[in-house]
Amino acid sequence: MGQRGGYRPGAGRPKKSVTEKILEGNPGRRKIEVLNFEDGDDIPLDPPNWLTKKGKEIYKNLVDWLVKIGCTKGILPYNLEEYAHCKSRWLESEEAISTHGFLVKDNSGKPIPNPYVALAQQYLKMTNDVWTKIYQVVRETKLTELDSTSPNDDIMESLLRGK
Repeated sequence: MGQRGGYRPGAGRPKKSVTEKILEGNPGRRKIEVLNFEDGDDIPLDPPNWLTKKGKEIYKNLVDWLVKIGCTKGILPYNLEEYAHCKSRWLESEEAISTHGFLVKDNSGKPIPNPYVALAQQYLKMTNDVWTKIYQVVRETKLTELDSTSPNDDIMESLLRGK
């Protein structure tokens, strides 16, 4: 018995390759909107309300530093908020470790590792990851113009360059 009607694999007009679609121009026939990233808005100077008091302080210090070095474009506001949040949580975890120590007692009185230690490690890793994103933008946009007010900037740059 042969096939009668219905879908047959490979039947019909062959699909265009991606290169043909690109060469053709606008394959979807949608209106093309050109985005201009050079004229982007500066970063928000005020911290969001949901940050803790310590997070707002960290956010303000970071924004002040970015304004001071003249690098207020190209950094996502979300990264600034995330950095302030993660760093404030890391500091809170470190304070709890300092208060309670590395060992705590469970309900039965047996000593167990303080859960804030693992929490602090996780927040420190997240903080460093976000800082890397922020500093990468700063380094790419302002590397030649950075006025080294901190001796650590020169040391870090030389380490990163392998000198």
